[in-house]
Amino acid sequence: MMTVRRRAKKSVAQAASARGSVRAQPAWILILSLTAVCLAMIGVVRWYYRIQKEATEAAAVRVLYGVAATKASQLANWRSERIGDGHVVMASPLMRIARRILSDRAPSDADRKELLDVMHRLAKSFLYTDVTLVDLDGSVRLRLDKERTESAAFQQHSRRALALEANQARDVVLSDLTLDTRTGKPLMSVTAPVEGLGAIVLDIDPARFLYPYLEAWPGDSRTAESILGRRDGDYVVYLSPRRHAPEAPPLSRRRPQIHLPPDAVMDAGFPLRMPDYRGVPVLGTIRHVPDSPWYLLCKIDAAEVDAAVHRLGWEMSLIAALIGLSNAAGAVLIWRDQQARMHRDREAWLHTAVNDTPALLWMSNVGGENSLVNKPLRTFLGVKGETLPKPWTDYLHPDDVDRVRTGLRQALAEARRYTAEFRIRRWDGEYRVVISEGAPRFSPSGELAGYAGSVVDITDRRRAEDQTRALSARLITAQEDERTRLARELHDDLNQQIAAVSIGMGNLKRQIPEGQTEPRSQIDRIHQRLVQLAESVRRMSHQLHPAVLEYQGLAPALRSCCEEFTSLTGIRVSFRGDGCFEGVPSSTALCLYRITQEALQNIAKHASAASAEVGLDRSENLLRLAVSDSGVGMDADEAKSNPGLGLISIQERARLAGGMVAIESEPNHGTRLTVEIPI
Repeated sequence: MMTVRRRAKKSVAQAASARGSVRAQPAWILILSLTAVCLAMIGVVRWYYRIQKEATEAAAVRVLYGVAATKASQLANWRSERIGDGHVVMASPLMRIARRILSDRAPSDADRKELLDVMHRLAKSFLYTDVTLVDLDGSVRLRLDKERTESAAFQQHSRRALALEANQARDVVLSDLTLDTRTGKPLMSVTAPVEGLGAIVLDIDPARFLYPYLEAWPGDSRTAESILGRRDGDYVVYLSPRRHAPEAPPLSRRRPQIHLPPDAVMDAGFPLRMPDYRGVPVLGTIRHVPDSPWYLLCKIDAAEVDAAVHRLGWEMSLIAALIGLSNAAGAVLIWRDQQARMHRDREAWLHTAVNDTPALLWMSNVGGENSLVNKPLRTFLGVKGETLPKPWTDYLHPDDVDRVRTGLRQALAEARRYTAEFRIRRWDGEYRVVISEGAPRFSPSGELAGYAGSVVDITDRRRAEDQTRALSARLITAQEDERTRLARELHDDLNQQIAAVSIGMGNLKRQIPEGQTEPRSQIDRIHQRLVQLAESVRRMSHQLHPAVLEYQGLAPALRSCCEEFTSLTGIRVSFRGDGCFEGVPSSTALCLYRITQEALQNIAKHASAASAEVGLDRSENLLRLAVSDSGVGMDADEAKSNPGLGLISIQERARLAGGMVAIESEPNHGTRLTVEIPI
């Protein structure tokens, strides 16, 4: 009986233990689940932290790339402007006075006074620190800053090197940064040669001209910095002051901690992450400044870039450890907030970059209405605010409004790029010729959101082109006038003299007895040479000014030109003329005749062709000349991008006549030149 009771108690204890084990299993599962969730959250937080850090650093590097590209372009433009100042000096009356002073051992006081006055005005207008006139030995013949003291031997050697370099190049030379021995500050100079006698040296203070480009930085970063440098063997020379090392000497040398790639790589920017001169890790990019030995380093402390991400990572890790599964919703909200903040930061960076760039930029909505103009464009138009107070068409010249509006509407309808040239009113009321180019903007869903573009002022370029075209027209007119005069002199004077000599030789022959055969044979040979000489003079006169063009018209003149070319070169040239060519202006006829001559000469020189064809057609208001051959042909694109003198002459003559030139050619398939001139 006792045994049965003990067995019953043992069974009850085992059942209770089994029930306790069953109740403990859900708790362990919950604990393990919570632990797994927490570990998963920690993993997610770590992954998110790494992704955000990489994204933030990538965004910072993109910004650095943009800043470096803008600053490198500004520095290249600055160098070009300084060289342009030197060209202005070379073209000014200052050079004439400088030549007199350098060529005269005892120049007059009037010349010295006048040159000093021009130097003073030049330095005041362009903010140069000093202007010096030196000879080829480096000796100072005249200086604006008479109180300046320096090491004579060193400075004379430097001036001599600059003067010799500028005179050997026969062009303006922009020197690199050097130390002023008097002040210990960096200086640059622009040297303009004076025709083998010496040079005019314009000293530049980079603190007034150059360093402001480097010190300016979009935004309010505490550690961002731009440094200008150049290579010196295995070292790098710092050309600009360093923000975090004000005590560093100017133009100091330092061995770089990385191997710099070739210039071809750094033209597009070279990213880096390394300790800087302070030993602090930084993110940055090195970019080569075009047309210079300079390199631009734009950098920012990695700690500043990663500060927000570090803070976010600690916060999310603490929340994940305390809250567990519920932290997922908070993590999503924080992620969205972070994305929004980064988006706002990017918008702020973009807004700053748009307003700091010297380009004239604009944006419009899908309706073609203006939605944004940057600061340089607002200054150009003389308006305030990021949007125009009046419709953008009010700033255009009235004659251009309809054309520009129609072109923009067509581009909007087709969602394509838009380019237009028109006149726009500047802040002072003057209409300036500009080229505006816009690109379509699309929303994340792919819908057209409007246009973004730029405006480039080409007024000065247009004026220069017009002056060049006018000069070219005068040169060609003068050339034709001179050819006409020479042809007339050859025909009316030299040809008549040859005829007179020929008649005299005939009279002399009649006076020699028939029995003296040798003298009479010599006279016959001389007479034959005179006939050949007369023919050569006639042909030369015809080439200089074709009389057949003046008396018989364009088509007979071209046919005669083809026949004469065939007889001289052996290349068979056929002529075809369709239409009536009466009433063609003489200037247009002469233009087509000269173009035909030049085209045939090119065939003889380069085509290796056995035959060619010249065709002339006239419609109601158009003359079309076509010269084709079956020769070796050429690359038409290469000919257009790098034309020879013959093709340039053809294009210029056609342009002056209001026409256009087209070239069709392929290697081993011949060439066809087509000229169309309206009449």
